[in-house]
Amino acid sequence: WLVDPLDGTKEFINRNGEFTTNIAMIHENRPVFGIIHAPERNETYWGDENNGSFFLEGDSDSSEKRIKVSKNANNKLRILTSRSHSSTKLESLLDALDEYEIIEMGSSLKFCHIARGEADFYLRFGPTSEWDTAAGDAILEFAGGNVCELNGARIKYNLKESYLNRDFIASQSEELSLSLKKIISS
Repeated sequence: WLVDPLDGTKEFINRNGEFTTNIAMIHENRPVFGIIHAPERNETYWGDENNGSFFLEGDSDSSEKRIKVSKNANNKLRILTSRSHSSTKLESLLDALDEYEIIEMGSSLKFCHIARGEADFYLRFGPTSEWDTAAGDAILEFAGGNVCELNGARIKYNLKESYLNRDFIASQSEELSLSLKKIISS
C-alpha cells in the first residue's frame, strides 16, 4: 500500500481546498487500485483494474458516476499545471503548441480531472514521490488515460532505490503522451 495522508501541503496551508488523501494498492510494481479523497470539496475518486474509475460528490451512493477520459479531438488542449510548482521546461513546451488553455490546480486532483475528461494532460518536471502519484495513476489508467515517464515507460512502484519519480506525463491517451514526448525531446 502507498498512502499519502496529506497530498498538497501548500494547498492545505493556503486553505484553497485542493489537498487530498491518496491511497493506492501496488501489485507487481504497478497500482491496481487507487482512491483519492478531497475533503474540502467532498469529492472522492477511485479506480481499479476490474471495474474502471468512478467519482462521488457528497456522501450519497446515488451520485456515484463512472468516469472516462475525453479524447478532445477538435478543441484546444486543456493543460493542467501545478499551482505550487512552476517549470521552465513546461514553458518551452507551451511555446511549441498552437492553441491551449492552462488550468492551475494543486495536489493529485490533476489526475482526477484528466480522468473525468475535464483536462487533457499534466506534465510534471521536478520531484514527486511514489505516494504522490500511485492513486492518481490507477484512477487515470482505469478511466482510459495514460501515465508514463518521459521515455514512454510506465512508472514502476517500489522498484527503485528511492521513492522519487522521474519526470512524467499524465494524459488522456497514450497517443497524446507520445506526441508530447516527441515535442519535449526535439
